[in-house]
Amino acid sequence: MPIGIKPYEGLSRRAEWRDGVRNAVRAYACRQSAFFGNLRRLAQREMGMPDDNLAEEAPLPRGRMRHAHLRLVGHLDVSAQAEPTYDTRRGQTTGSILKPRINRRCLVAGLLALPVSGVVVAALPLGMGRSSGGKWFGAAATFLRPSGPVISRADGQIIENLDIYAAQGNGITVLHQGVVVRSCRIRHAMGRGVYAQGAAGIRLEDLDIDHIGVPPSGTGLSQNHNNIELESCPDTIIIRVRASHGSSNVYVVNCPGTQMSFLELHDARGPFPRGQNVQFNRSPDTSLQEFSAENGPTSWTEDNISVFHSDRCAVRHGLVFYNNSPTGAGVMLEGSFNCLVEDVDAVQQGNGAFSAVPQDDVGSGGCSFNRCRIRDTYNGPRDGREAPTSNGLSFHIRISEGAEKHSVRDCCVYALANPGNIIWETAAVNAGWSIERKAFDPRPPLRIAFDWQ
Repeated sequence: MPIGIKPYEGLSRRAEWRDGVRNAVRAYACRQSAFFGNLRRLAQREMGMPDDNLAEEAPLPRGRMRHAHLRLVGHLDVSAQAEPTYDTRRGQTTGSILKPRINRRCLVAGLLALPVSGVVVAALPLGMGRSSGGKWFGAAATFLRPSGPVISRADGQIIENLDIYAAQGNGITVLHQGVVVRSCRIRHAMGRGVYAQGAAGIRLEDLDIDHIGVPPSGTGLSQNHNNIELESCPDTIIIRVRASHGSSNVYVVNCPGTQMSFLELHDARGPFPRGQNVQFNRSPDTSLQEFSAENGPTSWTEDNISVFHSDRCAVRHGLVFYNNSPTGAGVMLEGSFNCLVEDVDAVQQGNGAFSAVPQDDVGSGGCSFNRCRIRDTYNGPRDGREAPTSNGLSFHIRISEGAEKHSVRDCCVYALANPGNIIWETAAVNAGWSIERKAFDPRPPLRIAFDWQ
């Protein structure tokens, strides 16, 4: 049930809602409060009345808004469609009206949710609805309002329900503590999607972030075009995020205690030193779980998941897919102690699927790889880049002098490009390590469905 209200002189804000089954509402309305007032009064007056066609009833202002018009199209079990136009200059409806039957409750909910003020943050939930099959769908769906770049203004601020486009600079910049960013679509070309500094306790949830400034394939234009970049933000929470085409998709530095879950990550582009889907840098006690990190021939990767100088971190329940770096690994624990990698599948890796190693004078030891699986590795040039420097190694395990050995338990490999190069070096691994050769189906990639799609 698309509904369009064309803007006057380009001053518009947009809202969108879908019930995920058969209906869609799109509303475009001008900023003039009188216009919104008429729509809201109409919605309030009509709430609770039976389904009907609303095209002839909409009282729109005359004269001032010379080019505004209202279009209604119904396609919910109707025998005919119509696109009547209400001309505010003439004060009359033009075009043929075929009396389509539309759901007034869905329309009214949308009209009531339209924002009146020009505030940056708007919470616009819709109520419950019913699908054509008679089953209740979801809780609340959400409108997204178009916005340019946003900067936080206070501790504890909530930034939500925005469709952000940033041609220059960051999509969202957070410089305050306890800020919540949720239910936003962010497109950024020449900066970061979300950048936060000194924002302890920031929470990012239900975000779709895309770096749109990359070439069709290959290395990105800058190492600084990350989709999420957080600096000195302890106790961050990142949940239900889809991020694509970033220099790195998620990069956190000096952010101890960060918790990430349900991340859908695509096509990391670099250039070096970026190229990760996720990197923890000097961020101890950080966790990543329930994720998929997927790359392909258009990507320019380093490590898919990098834990760099970050002790006691955990990477659980995920998929790392495709790498074309001569030196990058699927999951790399570099200069880190007592980390855990568990129930992670690595597919299409070349230089090492799972690694735990010192980094220069920063040691490594006491890490565990449990139920990690590897399949379909490669050992030659790929996507215009050189062959893996490890000769197709699967597990790269080393410790620093005097450090506790690493553990490898209940892991398996299948379809290796170099089946004789599974683990190096065994002297750095606790006795009883177990890697079995057997076929397996990798875990499916994560797919996030947002309530505003």
